[in-house]
Amino acid sequence: MILTDSESRACMAAWLRCSDEGSARALVESFYPFVAAMIRRHVADAGCVEDLAQQTFARCFAKAAQWDASKPLEPWLARIAINQCRDHYRARRVRPELRWSDLTEGEQEAMQATLAAAEPKPEALNDESRSLMLRLLDTLNADDRMVLSLLHLEDKSTDEIATLTGWSRTLVKVRAFRARRKLRAAFEKLEASHS
Repeated sequence: MILTDSESRACMAAWLRCSDEGSARALVESFYPFVAAMIRRHVADAGCVEDLAQQTFARCFAKAAQWDASKPLEPWLARIAINQCRDHYRARRVRPELRWSDLTEGEQEAMQATLAAAEPKPEALNDESRSLMLRLLDTLNADDRMVLSLLHLEDKSTDEIATLTGWSRTLVKVRAFRARRKLRAAFEKLEASHS
């Protein structure tokens, strides 16, 4: 069931008024695909998606009084989901150094194609390129990973990222610049481990 904007506002109002379970269920059913898709784009471990989506909705209902009823619910939920993903990576705190031997055969081919500045030919290689990119992103801290994912995987603008994360536009630009440098360093270290 997909709710219209006015229906989702009415459900949130019912939740705020009397913790109406039916309204909460309708919101979860309507927005779950959106929230899960957003989390999937940022978290490489597919097993975490369900947990993070549940945590997103739990936080949504716990902090429902902070939602601005004059605005659509979807951007607010997106911000909560983004923060859940960041919290997930912060909690891990382990940012493994990636070595050539850690890569799958497809990821190694994707890396070699990138180094040769050639376009990967097989379609399966595109999945491997994405996998390689996500593994390289995993070497970054949570905020660096998030800003690059939003900018380059989701093609979000600086303004959109500022809205989703609560950062200023300037902070988004600075974090992106620094994160790109760190990602480049991780790429060069991976390249050196092959030599």
